[in-house]
Amino acid sequence: METGAFRIEYAEEEGIPEMMSLIIPAFQFVPVEAILNGKPTPENLIAAGQRHQYAWRKHMQDFSLPCAIKCVHTDPAEGKETLVGAALWHIYNRERTQEEYMASDYLLSGDWVTDAGAKKKVQDFMQPVVEMQAKWMGARPHAALHYMCVQPAWRRRGISSICVRWGLARCKELGIPAYLEASEEGALVYARLGFETVDTVTSLWDGAENSFPVMIWWPEGMKEEDRKPAASRHLRSSAV
Repeated sequence: METGAFRIEYAEEEGIPEMMSLIIPAFQFVPVEAILNGKPTPENLIAAGQRHQYAWRKHMQDFSLPCAIKCVHTDPAEGKETLVGAALWHIYNRERTQEEYMASDYLLSGDWVTDAGAKKKVQDFMQPVVEMQAKWMGARPHAALHYMCVQPAWRRRGISSICVRWGLARCKELGIPAYLEASEEGALVYARLGFETVDTVTSLWDGAENSFPVMIWWPEGMKEEDRKPAASRHLRSSAV
């Protein structure tokens, strides 16, 4: 997908480590991310790249699709390419088992955190997030957007919108909804692109509540009764 001087494409496995220099600093303000990835030191960027490569391989194995995209700018005069944006679009193109959809995504699991107390904090924080996605999406095929970020010098040029539209194009092809938890700033972008706020997920960190709007983009033509939490749809089907 190309838009002017910007190009969106799947990130191949060998290109994942480069994306860490963008992703890790972008989420340092989130306490749970600071534990998951640490400060953006060379050593931590390498370690994070290896974890993301593992997640990339696992998603490819389970769903035959890469899970990372990158936005590249090509200088029209010199032809120089610059990585300006990145995101993870986890596209689940088949129904999943309950074991699959109730498990925390590897990159959010904190399985590699060695300090037991920190690991528990991460897992307790993430559990409501996992449960909320399971509540709305359950087993049904869908796409989930994570780690949407843009290089600071390239913000406010529509790059986030380009990355989101790329994922929505895949959703339209498959006829599946798109799911995300948004930041306050990001929610405005997603709403303009057709996402609607359906719920709120709240997690505790050091006793303080952290709440994020849950937003879903529904494919055109999806019946109103299907735009409900997966749990309620399952109960309704069982009662018929």
